[in-house]
Amino acid sequence: MPRRGSPRPHQREPALILRYLIALLAAAVGALIGAGVLAMVLAILFTAIWGAFEGSAAMGGVTVGLPLGGIIGFLVGGWLVLHFWRPEKAAG
Repeated sequence: MPRRGSPRPHQREPALILRYLIALLAAAVGALIGAGVLAMVLAILFTAIWGAFEGSAAMGGVTVGLPLGGIIGFLVGGWLVLHFWRPEKAAG
């Protein structure tokens, strides 16, 4: 039988799946940004250390920086959302 009155407290809160979907989206964005930034930083750093002979040091920096930055960005982006973002409770 349907209950009259206000909904139960757990029914007023937004769905938990929304939080995890937003965390996944933030992790993907973090992976894209982290991969690009770390690839550029390592390319510049490796070129400064070993020289610019035919761009081999820069390619090494990109080869190392892309996957490493992607993994780090994915983890940091997801962690930031799950740790700090709390959905607002519905009024009622």
